[in-house]
Amino acid sequence: MSQSIALSLVGVSRQSVRRYSSAVKMTEDTAAQLTEVDSDQDVITRVMAGDRDSFAMLIGRYSDPLYRHALGMTGSPDVAEDILQTSFIKAYHHLSEVRGRFDAWLFRIVANGCKDWLKNIRRTHLSYDEDDQPSGFASPDEDLDRTELRTDLDSALSQLAPSLREAFIMKHVEGRSYEEMADLLGTTVGALKMRVHRAREALQALLEEKYA
Repeated sequence: MSQSIALSLVGVSRQSVRRYSSAVKMTEDTAAQLTEVDSDQDVITRVMAGDRDSFAMLIGRYSDPLYRHALGMTGSPDVAEDILQTSFIKAYHHLSEVRGRFDAWLFRIVANGCKDWLKNIRRTHLSYDEDDQPSGFASPDEDLDRTELRTDLDSALSQLAPSLREAFIMKHVEGRSYEEMADLLGTTVGALKMRVHRAREALQALLEEKYA
């Protein structure tokens, strides 16, 4: 499969990179042809048989949760979009290598992309959409205090090792169970509980330096 075909599937041209919302939008005709009753393997079989338009079904099915994870890990909408687009291109080229659950396989591609990005930067910021709405009962001083605390938490999270940050975000930001986390990451519940515990301890130590 050519690079140009893969790029077109995720809304990327050779001249420019489109915004995430445009990249993952399915056309009405494609959506009408593909139904959510199709299993991932059914869709993959069609793509491998030459029906490349069917790949849009997988993009539409998994883009939102994967984007939220990438955004939580990187703190940057632009970086999250780039990682997601790159991950879908990689997944398209390697569909024949899928073994077991496609969603877990795809998640690991995105997760590894996030961790590779984190390894190449010194400082990042996280964004929590659910905290962005101000409370109607908070005073200006309380709003400032909450903003400062969130900024300090973001800074502390940015100092965690990627594996600890990943576990903390999946558990406490995305609200996943340990069993789901283990399935997606291909590790054990015990190992993930230890990562989350270590992340909490590290965050507490970092925050106590300022608030003790």
